[in-house]
Amino acid sequence: DIDSIISYLLQGLIIQRDLKRIRLACPRNLPIFRIVSLLDRHFHANYIGYGASRLPVLAIYAIYRSLIDDGQQRYVGMQLLPLESHTSADARSGRIGDVDVARADGSTFEAVEVKFDINVEYNIVETAKQKILSSKAERYYILSTKEPLEQDMDMINSEIESLKNVHGCELIINGILPTIKYYLRLLRNPQHFVDNYVELMGTDAAIKFEHKDMWNKLIASL
Repeated sequence: DIDSIISYLLQGLIIQRDLKRIRLACPRNLPIFRIVSLLDRHFHANYIGYGASRLPVLAIYAIYRSLIDDGQQRYVGMQLLPLESHTSADARSGRIGDVDVARADGSTFEAVEVKFDINVEYNIVETAKQKILSSKAERYYILSTKEPLEQDMDMINSEIESLKNVHGCELIINGILPTIKYYLRLLRNPQHFVDNYVELMGTDAAIKFEHKDMWNKLIASL
């Protein structure tokens, strides 16, 4: 079966390529607007395989790591929990978000759910609410690269208000890039975020050769 043989060989070549270590470029002294633009282009580049949805998760994790290392008052004494596998389900892991910040006793202080090219709709908010109710979280973010569904906003806002009154947690829906842009302004040196993002890309199993190669190409084009 010639087609099967060719397919097998091509898959093997791709696997061998992805196993190669690629040195990631780490640009220095970029202004905040350039960092945000670079992330946008990296997230939405034309990739062939899967894994691009992991990039925004790494970016959010990198900004939280930077905030905590920077000594931001809100996160003093808090612990940024390690990232779970890209395929881990929250129900199995016991976590309530893609990125979780815990108190010293291990309880969830703040969590972030990251959506890639998905409009936040009522069902997403309802699912998040059920996870929040079983936790002690003070804030829960649902961040997406797309806007929330306009027709669902009345119901979503009603759920946000109800959750605040019943549980005390503030549920916040926002864009990924606007959130990162805001947090970058709080850092004493935004370079720390870039360093963290590059480091995470280099070690995360879900990030493939093409994502790393694209990053290097984008940096070379600056």
